[in-house]
Amino acid sequence: MTIISKVPEVNGPLLYRINVAEAKLGVSRATIYRLAKEGTLELVKIGKRSSGITAASIAAMIEKNKVSR
Repeated sequence: MTIISKVPEVNGPLLYRINVAEAKLGVSRATIYRLAKEGTLELVKIGKRSSGITAASIAAMIEKNKVSR
């Protein structure tokens, strides 16, 4: 018997490359890595020399840091 798990449908990318995350957040590469080290952004290794930032962690950081007026 084969068990097939359901994968939720995703609208948009799951990961952003570092340079795209920089542009989306308007911060430097160093800031992206600092936020990842602090645990604010989730860094995922794609290969030996490639990394990405999860779209969910970017959205969560933005939501957490919203200022209500």
